[in-house]
Amino acid sequence: MKNLGICLGILAVFSCKAQTIYPLLTDNSNIPDHSYIKDLDNEYDSFVGTWKSNLSGKTVILKITKVSKKQLQKLGQSYYSDVLIVQYSVQDNNGNIIENNISSNLNDYKIISTLYSKKAHVAKLYYQGGKCQVGWGGISLKMIDSTHFKWNYQPESTVVTNKNCSDYPAGGIKINLPYEPADIIFTKQ
Repeated sequence: MKNLGICLGILAVFSCKAQTIYPLLTDNSNIPDHSYIKDLDNEYDSFVGTWKSNLSGKTVILKITKVSKKQLQKLGQSYYSDVLIVQYSVQDNNGNIIENNISSNLNDYKIISTLYSKKAHVAKLYYQGGKCQVGWGGISLKMIDSTHFKWNYQPESTVVTNKNCSDYPAGGIKINLPYEPADIIFTKQ
């Protein structure tokens, strides 16, 4: 019985793999399954908070949260990463909400970080789009100083009709996130 316990202990030690930790700047296409891309130097911390910009009669509020060790999937690969989750609200001049996805549920998001450039202090994000994925594309946040960053959003064009989007509204779908002009300044609140 003692030998069985020793054998099980040795088996447990060899079957447990230590999770490999990589720095935030690591390309996730070259890491083993179940690896962890960690914000070792707290690079994302400066982006965390509530940010606001007024543009063309709209107020855009961003709630940016850092989530540690979020499980992600990419091309069949499973890994963990520290990420920025961006939730947002768009209001008109009268304070009427045009679009809002800010909630306490951090699984309710449409924007998530994908890359970080330490040299440029830029976080790259992916926006999955609004209704029927209209407006999906890339967003970059370039930190200017501790209370301001530049926002650049490049929506991808998509052809969406009521044939491939069953609840497509008759008037079409409008992208409410600001994408023109370039380099929109957000201020930390």
